[in-house]
Amino acid sequence: MIKAYRSYWKNGLNFSDRTSRSGYWWVALVNICVLVVLVVFMYLSTSGAVAGFKNPLGFIGPVAPIFVLVSWPVINAVPSLAITIRRLHDTGRSVKYYLLAFIPVVGMFILLYFLTSPSMNPGDSRYGCRPRV
Repeated sequence: MIKAYRSYWKNGLNFSDRTSRSGYWWVALVNICVLVVLVVFMYLSTSGAVAGFKNPLGFIGPVAPIFVLVSWPVINAVPSLAITIRRLHDTGRSVKYYLLAFIPVVGMFILLYFLTSPSMNPGDSRYGCRPRV
C-alpha cells in the first residue's frame, strides 16, 4: 500500500506507462481515507462544541472547509488523472476511454468497469512493461 501511494506521487505527471489493478485501488483507498479524516477534521473545526465541550480546533474553523473542499481535490487532480490513464493503459485501452466519464450516470459505470478489469496485456505492450505495483 505504501509503495503504491509513493508511486502515485512519484509518477503524478506520467501519463504514458501502466498501473496495476492493485496499485490503482490501494491509492484510491488511501485517498478516500485521507478525505474522510479531512472531513472529520473539518466538522470538528467548524462546529461550536463537540459533545458539550469547548472546541479546541475552533481557531481554524473558517480555513478547514476551504482546504478540504478546494485544496485537496486540486492537489490530487493531475496525479489522479495520470493514474487513471495509466490504469486504462494496463487494460489495453487508450486515453480516449477516459472521456466516458463525461457521459452522465452511465459513463462512470462503464469507466469503473474498465478500471476494475484485469490487465489485457500480460507482458510488454505499446504502453510499456507490466507494472510491478
